[in-house]
Formats: sequence, structure tokens, C-alpha cells
Amino acid sequence: MSKPVPARTDFTPASGHPPSSGAASGLVEDGLLAQLGGRHFIQETVCEFYHAIGKHLVAEDCMDHGKQRTRQAQFLSHALSDQPEPLRSARASFLARGMNPALFEALLEYFEGRLLELGFPAAICDRVVRTASHLYDNSQEPLSIAC
Repeated sequence: MSKPVPARTDFTPASGHPPSSGAASGLVEDGLLAQLGGRHFIQETVCEFYHAIGKHLVAEDCMDHGKQRTRQAQFLSHALSDQPEPLRSARASFLARGMNPALFEALLEYFEGRLLELGFPAAICDRVVRTASHLYDNSQEPLSIAC
């Protein structure tokens, strides 16, 4: 487990995490995503979450975790970046399909606690959770059957 980082007053990426790696991936990271340390930080934190809960589960309960980990990391990265509508909603709806709601809620709780542990201000932590929750809740459109 990573050791805690002292509280910061500026909103630069968490120490130990590279700054936004958007140039290397062809994507520009901005908004909350950049403030947190970019996609790499999101992926690391999601992996930490699944590693932590995986220790307490039997193998059968973890079979879907690889897919969930990937989808949830992509969804969080997308939700926390600044993208214009309707691209934001369309991509979010696609990524939200197949995500386990209970695991996503638990991930957000873990994520918020991890950010606080790393010294992020409570207001930023709350904003991250509200932003991701709001986009997830609005991405759950009921499927209709064409007649």
C-alpha cells in the first residue's frame, strides 16, 4: 500500500504520480482528472481497491473484477475530464453498461477516502464523488425493446 503524502495547498498531481500523461496517449487531461494526477492515478487507485477487496473474497466472487476494474477506471477518467456534451454523456453511457452498481459505489467510497488520505481537500474529494456519481446515475438509461 502506498504511504500517505502530506497535505498540499496547491492542486498539483499527487507526489509519486506523473503529471497528466495526455501528451503520450494523445489525449489531453484537464479538469479534475489533471488535478488528481491523470489517468495513471485513477488506474492505480482502482487497482488498489480491487486488490484490497480481493483479499477477502473467494475466487468465484472475483471472476468479474478484471472487467469491472477496466470499465470503472475508464469511466472515472472520463467522468473527471472536461469533455463537451453530448460526447461526454454518450461515452459515459457506453462505459456504464456492464458496471456493477454496488462495486462502483464501494469504489467511490474507497476513492474518496484515499484522496483524503493523500491530503486532498475535502471539497475536492466531495466534488470528485458527486461528479462521478451524477454522471453514472444519468448514464443508466433503461433499455427499450423495439417493436
